[in-house]
Amino acid sequence: MQRELIHIYGSLSICSFGLFIALGLFVFVKLVERDPLYRCLRLQDKFMRILLVGILALLVGGRLLSIYTYPESFDSVWQMLSPWEAGYSILGAVLAALIILPWYLRRLAVPILPFLDLVGLYAPVLQSISRVGCFFAGCCFGATTSLPWGVIYGDPNSSAPQGVSLHPSQLYSSIGLFGIFLILYFVLRHRLRKPGQLAASYLILISIERFMVDFFRGDRVMIWDGILSVDQAVALLVYVLAVNFFILVTFGRTEDVGSGEHI
Repeated sequence: MQRELIHIYGSLSICSFGLFIALGLFVFVKLVERDPLYRCLRLQDKFMRILLVGILALLVGGRLLSIYTYPESFDSVWQMLSPWEAGYSILGAVLAALIILPWYLRRLAVPILPFLDLVGLYAPVLQSISRVGCFFAGCCFGATTSLPWGVIYGDPNSSAPQGVSLHPSQLYSSIGLFGIFLILYFVLRHRLRKPGQLAASYLILISIERFMVDFFRGDRVMIWDGILSVDQAVALLVYVLAVNFFILVTFGRTEDVGSGEHI
């Protein structure tokens, strides 16, 4: 597993993490554009602007929570400010997007809940592919293990410890996130009819996935006398908020756009 794929000049290089982020983003955009709800919401002239704002929110939120949780993972301020470098918190990215995107969508007169359903349906694919980049970069590395599928990092530039067998926790997360996509796409989108229900389900599922996978992480920062990690506490908060969000959109009044159905 190599963190740096092609060295360009000085500190500039093409990294495996950035490559998989770009690949995941490409697949995500193509899937969204092929969805009937994309045309129903008339996003053809707005989506790229929304995407740019969303990417900025994801980068800032994901980096800030990662810096707060794992400050020792960053060697310099330049590394913190370099978006192509590994070291992002998925939960931090999601929280930032949930704060920024509704405000921006309202400015563009785009229905918030149906749009969040659309993005939430395909976001696990982006996250799943991005986690493979984490695996190659060595960030979000797993705890030590004697299991036969443990991985050993030998790249000195890797963020993971060298020469010891580790849980491939990044791949656990990647598989779990792709499983979430399959559940959302083949099951829940055909059963949940109210705007916002699919987005809430996405948040519920990713918070459960993050909470469970964290038990296999080797970079956990523990709180509350070692009972939970910081990321697990954030995952629990997201879970509670998402469950309340699901109840609100299910039994409360929500905006009715494009019949509110997931076509």
